[in-house]
Amino acid sequence: MEFTNHFHVPLPLEETWKLMLDVPRILPCLPGARLKEALGDDKYLGSVSVKLGPIKLAFDGQAELVRKDDERHIAWLRGSGLDPKGRGSAQSEFSFALVPAAGGGTDVTVATQLQLSGAVAQYGRGSGMIAEVAGHILKQFEHNLAASLQDDADAAEPAAPMPGTPAQPAATAPGEAAAPRLAAVPGSAPASPEAQALLLQAQAVLAQAQAVLAATQQALNQNRRGAGRTAPPPQELNMLSIGMKAFWSQFKQGVGGLFGRR
Repeated sequence: MEFTNHFHVPLPLEETWKLMLDVPRILPCLPGARLKEALGDDKYLGSVSVKLGPIKLAFDGQAELVRKDDERHIAWLRGSGLDPKGRGSAQSEFSFALVPAAGGGTDVTVATQLQLSGAVAQYGRGSGMIAEVAGHILKQFEHNLAASLQDDADAAEPAAPMPGTPAQPAATAPGEAAAPRLAAVPGSAPASPEAQALLLQAQAVLAQAQAVLAATQQALNQNRRGAGRTAPPPQELNMLSIGMKAFWSQFKQGVGGLFGRR
């Protein structure tokens, strides 16, 4: 019996040609087929099973790539197998021819010649059923192959960074000190250079405040001792007051700018 089927591959012609010749790569996409061993010289040992109505046929055998035409993109194969239950055997010769598809990708035409012998030969009388099942299997093969190619494409693409992931800091040149950075707050965006500058300003203001407070504490301690000590001259107290006012003004300006901008 002879029958012809068609399927589509979403790849350019040359890529599809290489793919179709890679039997270990594409065979898992064919329903009911299993590769057992690659024998070399384009020969493969495997099995195939197919269900025709209530009857399930299975064959263990060998497939061989007999000839290929790289210019015309046509390959010819031969296969043979025996039913494990001793119900007969099958021999087939088939070819696949590739042509560019009008809408992109490649169309593949499979022409099959199948001969059954033994008890399984009775199913040859229903050649229409066998051709229909073969067409259904190739449609499943087309779907499985397209899904496999999409999985390969997805795996090859680099993973996109998750939203909110901070960028990696730039490398520091040898001998160059790293700039201070704001501590990262969970869920917040990375600090801008302006915010970094305001942080440095606030740190300077806080350092000045600590110095002023230390001077104030020292002056108070001297006043408390009292014994033989005189109060700080008015000029010193006036300078202390001016320093405190300057500190408060700079602190409000720096810290207010740091937390007031979004």
